[in-house]
Amino acid sequence: MAGTLSVAMAYCFHSRLALLALASALSSWPEAHAGPATSWADGLDGDDECAVDPSSESGGACALNALQMRRSKVNSHATESVSAQHAALLRASGWSVARRCNGSELHELAFAVRQRGLESLRAAVAELTDPASPKYRQWLSHAEVRTIVENQENARGAKAALLSSHPGISIVHESEEGEVVSAQAPIAVWEQLLSTEFHEYAHGERRETVRRAADYMLPDNLNPFVDAVLGAVDFEAIRPKSIPGVPSSQEMSSSDHQFGFATFKDLAETKGGVVSPKLLQRTYGLPPPADRGSAMALEDAAPWQVVFGTLGQYWSPSDRATFERQFSIPEDNYVRQMHGELEGNSKSGDAECRSDPNNCAEANLDVQYMMGVSPWAKIGYWYTPEAKASGMAAFLNDFMATFVNADKCPDVISISYGMPEVSVTKMAWMLFELSAMKLTARGVTLLAASGDDGAASFLARKKLNGETCWFVPLIGLQVVWPASSEWVTSVGATMGAEIGKPEVACASNESIYLEDGGDLPLITTGGGFASKSKRPSWQAGHHNETGRGMPDLSVAGHAYAIVIGQRWLSVDGTSAAAPAVAGMVSLINARLLAAGKPSVGFLNALLYQNATADVFRDITIGNNKCAALGAPCCGGYDAEQGWDAVTGLGVPNFPKLQELSSPWGEAPGAAEYA
Repeated sequence: MAGTLSVAMAYCFHSRLALLALASALSSWPEAHAGPATSWADGLDGDDECAVDPSSESGGACALNALQMRRSKVNSHATESVSAQHAALLRASGWSVARRCNGSELHELAFAVRQRGLESLRAAVAELTDPASPKYRQWLSHAEVRTIVENQENARGAKAALLSSHPGISIVHESEEGEVVSAQAPIAVWEQLLSTEFHEYAHGERRETVRRAADYMLPDNLNPFVDAVLGAVDFEAIRPKSIPGVPSSQEMSSSDHQFGFATFKDLAETKGGVVSPKLLQRTYGLPPPADRGSAMALEDAAPWQVVFGTLGQYWSPSDRATFERQFSIPEDNYVRQMHGELEGNSKSGDAECRSDPNNCAEANLDVQYMMGVSPWAKIGYWYTPEAKASGMAAFLNDFMATFVNADKCPDVISISYGMPEVSVTKMAWMLFELSAMKLTARGVTLLAASGDDGAASFLARKKLNGETCWFVPLIGLQVVWPASSEWVTSVGATMGAEIGKPEVACASNESIYLEDGGDLPLITTGGGFASKSKRPSWQAGHHNETGRGMPDLSVAGHAYAIVIGQRWLSVDGTSAAAPAVAGMVSLINARLLAAGKPSVGFLNALLYQNATADVFRDITIGNNKCAALGAPCCGGYDAEQGWDAVTGLGVPNFPKLQELSSPWGEAPGAAEYA
């Protein structure tokens, strides 16, 4: 069952001192206009509202159990505002008000068009993903999904309403299936249309600026066609600078520092134990790479797997080749298809990795281990520019154009990035859920890392007025999105396998193996309970919380050996575990496709209905109470028997998982691995 919570997820907050600190943090943040806050989409949990009044004797009202926009329903108009807590988080992350925007400045907004057929699509997906359903895995085509949710009528209505509102508004983009309409206009036009004011906000450390409002309200003519707006009250994700333990360009340039090791042997001997593709094979029962030219290699080449990249990350072809040679991974055309259909939307380079390892740490890790587990499958590196002024809109539009609205889509998509659920706006949440549900209907497996800062997310590493963990009384612990989506399989991390010991939860404060040659990890596996996504039916009986619990499963996440800039080093992360599990899914898909069966698709319902000891090895030692690098410890959960919010259902036994994924009998081709 769910692990013990050491800090309450939500509770009434009556500390006058903390509220005064919040008031100080908000001292230069524009107040939301009088009127409504957020009207949430159907299916979004929670109707909390937090009124912060430092002058009150009681010190304030109850805090949100996870930071959501304040909500109300005034005249049934779609509205949204930056809550007091969200403003405090933004201040703590470095944002401040720079100036009131000039009315003549052009600004682009994205409008989420009201969707039709969502309940029909959800009902169809429920049947397609239920192992007990006669329609199990009878995945829909792109055309069939489009028939259910086609939305051009509302999209046309939204465009007409925008264009008729003011001659200064122009349409600049429309998604193929009518989910989003983007428009540009001078700030003054948007302020009049949305009853708001725009300010420029600056991030001092990164020297970035964005134009945002404190709130907005949709006018009468737009309200029937639009649910929410992106580019008004949303900010980019609050994010860490780099992977813990990977030296920055400043560290390298300030001394004669030579990071990492010249050879894998040097790394392994110095560390005392590292994760490699061969260790993953031994630990989880994975097959070795099929021989070049064999029938098995041809079958393994059928699936299409993709890793997501952003934040300026490059992957290095020469580093990949060094990694392949070390672990006897075939170096030929199958493996070199790094771009596939995504050739125009990827980033590769060797010089970037040598000048600053952080330019390539995440991308190299993802590519090398997805390929290391499933070396023959086609692999794509899907890159979206980092979230700046229009980053979230760019990510969602690109996600829809590249995959959701394409006739051909990958079998597996792995995402090693995330943000605290608090920073996900109504529109971003709605559009991703819609997109993920569409892909689920088509048989795509979506996986995401559960986070590297325990149950508090990397907000734990952000201070406010010198205080750590200040946000927990205000908003509770924070899961990481999109791993918290019900359509995503959330992957956590363990440790111990790298030194041949039983696996425990990967945690920066876990010292159980220090006397056995192990070391302290740099990260703590993320987990907890979502506030935006309700507990799915497939988690019934596994925990009693109202929100979707995560992670779903875990694999090793400590001391992964990778190559960056032709140097060997080890890194930690659930972002290592996620692409490794994605590679396992590709191996399963290869056998299914070779037998003429559909891809495995959505995993979660299958996993939770078959969470037996022969499929999963339960992890009962460890917790996720501390952030990366060991501090601070803002609270979290304990691993225990059964599913828990630390390592999920446990770690997989791959042969049994492959057998489970073949409901038609013995896993196709499984005997050939013996």
